[in-house]
Amino acid sequence: MTNRSHLRRFLLCSAVMLGGAAMPAMAQESPADATAASGDADIVITGSRIRSPNLESVSPVTTVAAEEFAIRGTVRTEDLVNQLPQVFAAQGAANSNEATGTAQVDLRGLSPSRTLVLINGRRLPYGSPKNIPSDLNQVPTPLIQSVEVLTGGASAVYGSDAIAGVVNFKLMENFSGVRFTGSIGGFQHTNDRDELRDLLDRNNAAVPGAYLKPDKNVWNGFTTEVSAVFGGNIDEGRGNVTGYATYRKVNAILQKDYDYSACALGATGQGGSQFSCSGSATNDPANFTNAGRIPGLPTSFRATRDGQFVPGSLTYNFAPYNYYQRPDERYTLGANAHYEVNENFTPYFEVGFMEDRSVAQIAPGTNSAGITVGAGSISGINCDNPFLSAQQASYLCTSRGLSTGSIYDAAGNYAGPQSVATGVLVARRNVEGGNRQDDIQHQSYRIVVGARGDIGGPFKYDVYGLYSKVNYRSRFAGDANRQRTANAFNAVRNSAGQIVCAINADANPNNNDPRCSPLNYFSGAASQDSVDYVAEVKSITGDTNLVNIVAAVDGNLGEWGFTSPFANTGVAVAFGYEYRKNAVDYQPDEIYQAAASPELPISGSVAVKELFGELIVPIVEDKPFFQSLSFEGAYRYSDYDSGFKTDTYKLGLNWSPVRDFRFRGSYQRAVRAPNVIELFSSQQLFEVELTENANGSYDPCSGANPIATFAQCARTGVTAGQYGNIVDNPAGQFNSLIGGNPDLDPETAKTLSLGAVFEPRFVPGLTISVDYFDIKVENLVGSVNPNLSIANCLASGDPYFCSLIQRSPESGSLWQGENGFFRRFNVNTGSLQTKGVDVVVDYRMNLDDLGINAGRLNFNLVGTYLDSYKTVPLPNSPQADVYECKGLYAGLCGRPRPKWRHKFMTTWSPADRFSLTGTWRYVSSVQIAQTSSQAALTGSFSQVNRELGARNYFDLAAAFTVRKDLTFRAGVNNLFDKDPPLTTTAAIEDGGNGNTYPQFYDAAGRYFFLSASVGF
Repeated sequence: MTNRSHLRRFLLCSAVMLGGAAMPAMAQESPADATAASGDADIVITGSRIRSPNLESVSPVTTVAAEEFAIRGTVRTEDLVNQLPQVFAAQGAANSNEATGTAQVDLRGLSPSRTLVLINGRRLPYGSPKNIPSDLNQVPTPLIQSVEVLTGGASAVYGSDAIAGVVNFKLMENFSGVRFTGSIGGFQHTNDRDELRDLLDRNNAAVPGAYLKPDKNVWNGFTTEVSAVFGGNIDEGRGNVTGYATYRKVNAILQKDYDYSACALGATGQGGSQFSCSGSATNDPANFTNAGRIPGLPTSFRATRDGQFVPGSLTYNFAPYNYYQRPDERYTLGANAHYEVNENFTPYFEVGFMEDRSVAQIAPGTNSAGITVGAGSISGINCDNPFLSAQQASYLCTSRGLSTGSIYDAAGNYAGPQSVATGVLVARRNVEGGNRQDDIQHQSYRIVVGARGDIGGPFKYDVYGLYSKVNYRSRFAGDANRQRTANAFNAVRNSAGQIVCAINADANPNNNDPRCSPLNYFSGAASQDSVDYVAEVKSITGDTNLVNIVAAVDGNLGEWGFTSPFANTGVAVAFGYEYRKNAVDYQPDEIYQAAASPELPISGSVAVKELFGELIVPIVEDKPFFQSLSFEGAYRYSDYDSGFKTDTYKLGLNWSPVRDFRFRGSYQRAVRAPNVIELFSSQQLFEVELTENANGSYDPCSGANPIATFAQCARTGVTAGQYGNIVDNPAGQFNSLIGGNPDLDPETAKTLSLGAVFEPRFVPGLTISVDYFDIKVENLVGSVNPNLSIANCLASGDPYFCSLIQRSPESGSLWQGENGFFRRFNVNTGSLQTKGVDVVVDYRMNLDDLGINAGRLNFNLVGTYLDSYKTVPLPNSPQADVYECKGLYAGLCGRPRPKWRHKFMTTWSPADRFSLTGTWRYVSSVQIAQTSSQAALTGSFSQVNRELGARNYFDLAAAFTVRKDLTFRAGVNNLFDKDPPLTTTAAIEDGGNGNTYPQFYDAAGRYFFLSASVGF
């Protein structure tokens, strides 16, 4: 479709939406909402179960109002949450390789599994049986009243997982009326990087993976969302029922659309000073490796389309086929209700359903490494293969003293090849089989039933039961079955002179496979019959369940005289009991389970019984230098059925010397219990990325001139014959064998927060908060990073690290086939500590007060300075192994860790019916980790990867209320179409995709959106 057609569609959709929205209506809040907003009613803040009309958080909480969702044209909750500087992007719409189909939030970069996600203070379930962190797709966007982000441990209040903090989505509970909202959006980008467009032109033929040069102007990634919210009060406001329904559709974006992602970038030139088109060593036509050390045969050679073998290899450009944004379709439906029977009994419920379907797509799959031929399971190429041209047969076999003849029995039946080019490994891209696609579907059901009210005296209760279930379905297509590929690759001529699979030749009557069609990987394209034969479709089904029962009591003991002699407000307490059980059932089909590295079922659960308590003690109030001074404490005892017990606590102080200032500080001990997947998952083979080295090689023992010496490489399993002959993977991806461990211990964290809040009376409308955070997680559940394993094994031969490296016995490779890998089973490792400062500034001013008849101005700044992000890999790691990642990226540091990030919003409302909002988002630059002088990080690197430059993004949005019941909004994010910073080392498993980090930087260009809301 042409760009002009995209534009016409965008404008047509806009016109239809606006026309449909222009109908008289009005949505309004009920009186109960107004009362709560005024502060006259008891409130519950995130991070505490104590209800109070004047409670102030001892922990820093950043609040995002529902209005900001509209200001940014947000259709995915993850997109808004990821804009906060406290949040580091995790799984989301930009992930395609190893995508989970979920949207996650990662506070402080401590991983999503250490962030607890709540709805109205109650837990969300596991995101899926494949990946534990909660899925933000389950949150009903149209009901969001605000999002509160508490950073720092909160396990004493909420239990396990709240190590990095809590993200709490507060939903509307007293909506009255009907409100319809519709929005559309899409990306526009101008491909104006001439040096990259020239690079694409130069490599269109040299780097297979047929792509077209991206259009100059691109429109793509169109999104549509419609929602309805309806509700009404019952019995003069004593109760309310609010319901919602939504539909969202997001179109795919391919990397081929952008000049900076249409090619998998590599580095070339002196010191790697220029970008090149690179890719994977698994190519079309095939690349071959002489892992068997056949004399005279090059270590690497390749096939040509006209049936020749020539020395060397070419890379395959996998980038054009990968999704930059996955297509997505989501439905949600639900309701909540409450009714005050009397002051002692107010039953309530929440019910929600979500169905989300997304397709993750990456380039065609690979048929690589040893392919078994003939009797005796020989890995190599049979020299009598009829698809070998005369030149190829000579190059591979006859010139090496190997016969191209066949063996026949006395009856003239085929009995096998006379010779096999043993140890010759093939690396062939399965282009005929099409792109690999993972069709991922989640269905979630969540129901909460509870009651609250007065017990007697100062006490109130809140008791609820929560049940949630997530059904998971995955259908993966595009891979080739390894055994059938080996069968089809072993082609021979039968006694009739026909080309057949060896298992169907005359001498093998017991092994016949009528479907087997011979596979030609030596020239041109494979036949459709052979492609159909080797193709496999595999699937996974599973579900997760959460049962959560909570009984809590809170009250102000001032009624009973428990009040400090220096204060007016009484001591407030909360205490209760919680039962929680998370269960996972994960069922790969027979194809997954029969793989060379099988993916096996997981079925298990973790249950816990807990007692908790909180205490807030106002110590001094309304005294000189003590406007208020209060103490806050919390404790939780947890007893897990997996055999361990934990306790967590919180200690905090709030001190206001005068009304304008408040100082706050807290110290907390938090825990995270190992989840079901970490405990019980089976061994699976994945690809990881290693640190870049001097000559562009990632494995220090690969290439004709390895970076490491033979003595060093021998420690990692390299033989004398392999040294200097190990083929490197130009994509930088290596095999990693991962798996669970039922003997894991819980993680523990110590979190310190110190801050101040300034609300000067002489500047009405101004609030400034500055908070220091220090979070240290110990006994980390994780695995030993492959970079650390190979570095320590090379340097010292430490048997622990060397035992984690398994090289292929044939080739010494860490990526060809499934016999070479790093062991990365879950263990309790070392510690991770992050420190920094959060700054939040709010200022609201009425210009009319200044004599300027120009309405109101609102300013909001949220910024985070990262002072430290330090890892101690193992409990007894020497100082040389400890590394600091502040301001760095890649290698051991993974995703970018910028020193400063902020979001600064300015809203001008010249009239009640119109507002204009500008947002400045800033991310400071980061250096590649190898630029560091730290012993664990220092190393060589390509100059093109030295720095990911700072990025300034500017957004603009406007809202216009035609009348009280009809509002239009329009805007553009990334107004100036700023390109993302590029690198060749973005790690697939750490959020990298398309030569950058698209969950972290704006990678798809400008985003235009238009929405309308109408109610009555």
